[in-house]
Amino acid sequence: MFFLLLSALLFLQSSADGSIKTEESYWTLKPNVLVVNANVGEDVNVPLICGEAYEGENITWTRNGYENLDAQGNRIVVTVEGWMGGNYSCFSSEGSYLNHTLVLAQWTYRKFIKNTPEKGYIDCSSNNYGGSFKCDWKWDRNRNGHVAHIKATRPGGSNISCSLDSNGFVTCLDHDYCPYAEEVERINLTIYFRSSFVVESYNTKFYIMDIVRPDMVPIRLINKTSIEVKYPHSWSTPSSYFPLTFQVKEIRCRKHDNCDCSKLNSQEIFFTQSQQLPVTKGMTVCVRARDEFCNSSWSDWNQCKTRKHNMQRR
Repeated sequence: MFFLLLSALLFLQSSADGSIKTEESYWTLKPNVLVVNANVGEDVNVPLICGEAYEGENITWTRNGYENLDAQGNRIVVTVEGWMGGNYSCFSSEGSYLNHTLVLAQWTYRKFIKNTPEKGYIDCSSNNYGGSFKCDWKWDRNRNGHVAHIKATRPGGSNISCSLDSNGFVTCLDHDYCPYAEEVERINLTIYFRSSFVVESYNTKFYIMDIVRPDMVPIRLINKTSIEVKYPHSWSTPSSYFPLTFQVKEIRCRKHDNCDCSKLNSQEIFFTQSQQLPVTKGMTVCVRARDEFCNSSWSDWNQCKTRKHNMQRR
């Protein structure tokens, strides 16, 4: 009895000192992936199981595919030192692969992606009110990472699916979203980024109506002194229910194309809902749009340049 009490006291002391942490220091990110909350100088004991079907069998383990562990059996305990995670695989007595557990170490730093003044760490946008949105970011040039997991929810339950596009960025769809109903709860998005065996998490919350950003406005040349702007093909319909407001300005630009519409050297700036607009010869006309009823983001600028005898457009 004395030895049991002494062992318990020693265990509690080591936990209090921070040298060894136990089950409250790790959690399941997704099947076969555990995340350890650890800091430099801290060790975390993590129990691993090969599978319920392998109880009583002669099981061997490896770490990262090449390091043979002394521990054997269906259930073992490994010690994660600091941020040194690993991929632990278990094998039968004949050497056949059975299962694995990826152990990642989570730190509180923000090193994988950049924080930009305008957009923060994660920038999410939607080009209409269909319930889909995309999120991107800028990798730190000194880090080589990838997305390990995506979690998107709304309070009270939701049906939001997410995946990675061809560029490795996040695209999501809220299957329960209704553009004609009031959006009561924000979307809570968490993206877990992994580099080697370290993971960082980034979170953002938003309403879809706050991240709506129309695609570039198409411009059709009517004649030498007028143009017609159209709603982007991706924008929600009907336009009477989802109206856009257009910002129009004329600038002097000697380039034949790709003028910088963001410059302030404009001759005239106005806002309109009209889609047929007068233009001035010899000027570059810049047009962009946003939702008329929400203070959301503007689309990218589109432009056309007027000439004395003809007009060019992008």
